[in-house]
Amino acid sequence: MCRSSYRRYGILAWVLALLLAAAGCISPAVHKNVPAFANAVTLATENTKSAFDAVEQTYENVQAGRIVINYDTQGFHPKMVNRFLNPEDLQVRLTLLDALQRYASTLADVSGDENLDLFDDKTRALGSSLQSLTAKPAFGKLISSPARDANVAATAVNALGRWFIERKRQKHLPQLIDEMQGPVKRIAEILEADIGSAPDERGQGGNGLRDQLWNEYTQALLQQVAFIDHNKDHLDPASKAAEISKLPALVRQRSLADQTLKQTQATLSELVDAHAALLRATKAKTDVSTEFSVLLSEAQRIKSFYNSLQKKD
Repeated sequence: MCRSSYRRYGILAWVLALLLAAAGCISPAVHKNVPAFANAVTLATENTKSAFDAVEQTYENVQAGRIVINYDTQGFHPKMVNRFLNPEDLQVRLTLLDALQRYASTLADVSGDENLDLFDDKTRALGSSLQSLTAKPAFGKLISSPARDANVAATAVNALGRWFIERKRQKHLPQLIDEMQGPVKRIAEILEADIGSAPDERGQGGNGLRDQLWNEYTQALLQQVAFIDHNKDHLDPASKAAEISKLPALVRQRSLADQTLKQTQATLSELVDAHAALLRATKAKTDVSTEFSVLLSEAQRIKSFYNSLQKKD
């Protein structure tokens, strides 16, 4: 082989080596974007979990008031005390939120510089639990609305489960984010649809958890009014005033509980937008970390809202 041929093959090999190295590198912009996305998602999902806690606390207060009102006629039995969401139903929602949070934090690990086994046993276990989640009755209840496609929902959850189980490396990051755009969007939409909407002024048109919670408070209001009407001739003025004052308090609590769930919906919507921005940034290798500030600021605002609820309680 002549010297010029050796030189030509040498140049080709050098160019090929550069291309392979470039394929395995992640843009510095991505190093900045992915952790920013992970931080915003972590706060958003933690807030959503806090929303369920806040709703359970307010619901306990409603139940306590109803037990007091009905005690003379119904007495008390532990079975009268129920949760707004039973443990199985709540766990399905928490598992989906954990999955979104772990997905974001794992992306941050994948985008890092260290050559590590990025998917530990705990992460793989979450992937397996996600795949088994779709067979549970509680998951079926979650997606039972006629407006939701059960197959699409199950496919999205299973896809995210497989993502956790498979081993991936840095050079696959753009492809990984692209593959998960659909599943992340659908899982967030499942949770948004589950929260639903409050009824109108006539008590109609609501759906999901917001409708359920609104109706629980409305029933508590009606029972409180009935209690006052039934006992108005037997209550002294101070006691009667105390019972009447519970009515506007219940209205306020109903509104605050509904706002808790409504603002959580907004956070989930922002999460989807943030993931789309991350995908664009990864493909274009540009810095869009400022776009995640919308999700982060929304999450911080809601966190302050939850803190204010706790202080009022």
